[in-house]
Amino acid sequence: MMKNNLIRGIFLILSFFVFFMQNSQAETVQIKAVASVSYESSGLFSSKPPKGTEAAAVKIAKNAAWKKYISSFSDEKRNSYDVVKSSILSRLDDFIIGHRVIDKLVNKDSKTLTVQIRVEIDDSAVQSKIYKTTAKGSESEVYFTWIFVTRAQDSVKKYQDRITNMSKSEKGNSTVEKTNVSDTSIVMSDQTSSTSKRSTGGSTVSKRDKVSWVKLSSKEINSEMTRALVNAGYEAIEYGDIQSEEECGGRNKTVEEVQDEFVAETDLSSQTTKGIKKTAKRCDIKFTAIGTLDILKQNIDPSSGLVDVYVSVTAKVYDTSKRFAKTVASVGPVQYHGLGPEEPVARNNALSKAAKKAAESIINQLRARGSH
Repeated sequence: MMKNNLIRGIFLILSFFVFFMQNSQAETVQIKAVASVSYESSGLFSSKPPKGTEAAAVKIAKNAAWKKYISSFSDEKRNSYDVVKSSILSRLDDFIIGHRVIDKLVNKDSKTLTVQIRVEIDDSAVQSKIYKTTAKGSESEVYFTWIFVTRAQDSVKKYQDRITNMSKSEKGNSTVEKTNVSDTSIVMSDQTSSTSKRSTGGSTVSKRDKVSWVKLSSKEINSEMTRALVNAGYEAIEYGDIQSEEECGGRNKTVEEVQDEFVAETDLSSQTTKGIKKTAKRCDIKFTAIGTLDILKQNIDPSSGLVDVYVSVTAKVYDTSKRFAKTVASVGPVQYHGLGPEEPVARNNALSKAAKKAAESIINQLRARGSH
């Protein structure tokens, strides 16, 4: 028993070590690709591929991996990428960290060489290139603020379906009078018959589960929003710094009060949302983001044995520079997951991933719209 527990413990440690090594460079993406090339024999009595054949196949496979990587982009990121496409492709190796040949097959009959490779792409470098190239040069004058709440499911109350059955019965009698006439007498008789009818029906009423939430720290989304906005050239200011200024919104709800409302209710009231927008406008904030990161249930990943936690992110971005704020970008609801040896580690990994993707999506949407 102790030996089995020791082996299981070592396996979990190794699994997390591999996971950590992959996610310590969380800005990279690994893609597999396959490519085949034809060749001419290098000699009269040789059927081996000549020198340089494998390198040619690897180059084609790298291009195929890049196309697969691009196909995973959202619409807004793809639109931004199209602006820098020629510049990136001319220096593609600057964005590919490395590659490894996983398998190689030589078909001597058809004289073809097939390779399968794994390519590691620097996703953060690609995003940075998009930010710098699509910037209009005036982002440094554009203020961006946000208020997010991170909440976890504290309890879920489930309701059983309410089923109502109904039935209706109808009964009826009928009498038929018969007369028999003979040469010597007349006989009269009554015959009675009865009929019944039954109809059934009903209805089923379902009630949504009632979810209670608890508030957690929003440091992941605050950190990622700041990093992404600064890298994109915006002036990033947390909402708390704006609200605390008397001339901006000293009378409106604080960050803590807004977050508490998000926890107590499914969404913010229209009055609270309006107050946030007005506060931002008074301090000349062009963009204001409001959203949630909801920590959902946890599972055990069957392949690694690690804890797997899912986070759902939802957000809206408003242009608050004019009298009436309008929505200029939105995120989700979309789910991301993170792994770890324990729930807190898996939760933080999921939150970091969700926050990073949300921040990138917001900026890419603004760039795609041509907004500063």
